[in-house]
Amino acid sequence: MKYKFFSIILIIVLLCGCGGAVSTVSDNESSTEGAGIPITGGTLRLAMKKPETLNPLLNRDDSVDKVLRLIFEPLFTIDREMNISPNMAEGYTLSNGGKTVTIKLKNNMLWQDGAPITADDVVYSINVLKNAAGDAVYKGCADNIISCTKADELTAVISYGKPMGIAGYSLCFPIIPAQYYKKGNVDMYPVGSGFYKFKDYTMVKEMNLTASDSCFKGKPYITNVNVKIMPDKATQLQAVSAGVIDCVAADINELGSLDSSISANAESCATNHIEYIGVNTKKAPFSSVSARQAIACAVPFDDIIDHIYINKLTKSITPINPLYPYYSDVGMAVYENDGNMVNALISAGGLTKNDFAFTILVNSENSPRVETARALSAAFNETGFNTRVEAVDFQQYKDRLSKGSFDMFIGGVRLRENMDISQLVGTDGAVNYGRYSDSNTDRLIAACNNAPDEEGYRAALSELNKALSAELPIIGIGFESEALVTSSHIKGLIRPSLNNLYGNVDQWYIQMR
Repeated sequence: MKYKFFSIILIIVLLCGCGGAVSTVSDNESSTEGAGIPITGGTLRLAMKKPETLNPLLNRDDSVDKVLRLIFEPLFTIDREMNISPNMAEGYTLSNGGKTVTIKLKNNMLWQDGAPITADDVVYSINVLKNAAGDAVYKGCADNIISCTKADELTAVISYGKPMGIAGYSLCFPIIPAQYYKKGNVDMYPVGSGFYKFKDYTMVKEMNLTASDSCFKGKPYITNVNVKIMPDKATQLQAVSAGVIDCVAADINELGSLDSSISANAESCATNHIEYIGVNTKKAPFSSVSARQAIACAVPFDDIIDHIYINKLTKSITPINPLYPYYSDVGMAVYENDGNMVNALISAGGLTKNDFAFTILVNSENSPRVETARALSAAFNETGFNTRVEAVDFQQYKDRLSKGSFDMFIGGVRLRENMDISQLVGTDGAVNYGRYSDSNTDRLIAACNNAPDEEGYRAALSELNKALSAELPIIGIGFESEALVTSSHIKGLIRPSLNNLYGNVDQWYIQMR
């Protein structure tokens, strides 16, 4: 059955991390390129929160991770089109029904202390990650790993507890040198294989890096990096506006808070942060599939995206990113803002508009979110529903979601790179606040997560996406983009990508201030 839908918009709280996406620049566009010949030298000024550790596998802070990516390289990277690209590894092969992944490292790579990079380092890194804290940035990459062994100097074999048809998305974590870190007490003195090497760290003040001569990808034009320690994102945004630092990551709301002369120097990249409308599927009327479909046909998605997200959102009714290489819209239900369809779906569910009296929960600290909720409520009431907005502080908001004490809410979550949505809509999912439970959905999620190869995964994901578009356990708005804002004197091709905003920093240079 085919339903029509209009697109939606909401400003959402990031409820969990492990991720808004749109308006990406294609590889043949010129992005933020400066004229003239690149200049060698200068200092790139960045910022991060106070680090608990400078070991990338134990680190739990996203701002620290972004900077550590300048020092450490991962086995694989995710490019701007969300494809997996070999980095330290030449590639990988699957065997044993997808439960064994064999990784072959590139030859002649060196650590910044001159030691060769070998399979021992992969084995050691995986063991460190397996024992890291549950909220470490890359912890999820090791969730399914049973063991890792060395086959030869450049080959490591990883054994998984279940098939890994798209293993590459779980192999994008940094690798650290085994012999160096085994010495102990070196977590604040990092040694990696990236474009920059550690120079010094002054507690609560700054960290300094210098260009490395040993990076297997070459040497950057910018000679030094100065990383200032700042307590929060608000301070970092103020610092880039004042010219104290050169770069800052910003979501669409943060971007809007910057002066237009600053935000003009922004390059967007896709993320896996989805914004959505959540409903309590244990309460009427949202326990009815027809009711959820009627809601989807009553939402002015496109108006919200145009006017609140200024088109920096990739529309998606399901929590499967349309930019994902394995995405398929074959057989999906489609929804448009259509009053006649709303009426038909309500009748099909044995309901009346009187059944649609509910409250939209938001957290009051986010004024754009409150405005969006009010716009959404107005659209619903014009349809004939009876709704109101309830804005509460963030702690109460979280408590209400945890207890299921809501009708509808506006929410957001950053999904894993492999599009595992079990935590969001699986029966026992940690952020399945709507209490959605469906055995067929659980089966389809499991089929994706247990696919033995890419072909099987692609087919399973297509079936899951089709089912989600009809069931609507959540009503997706879309995937956000993240912007990298840079000072006007940072030149070169600036191309941030998912989870690696400074991935092509070797192509940047600094115009004389």
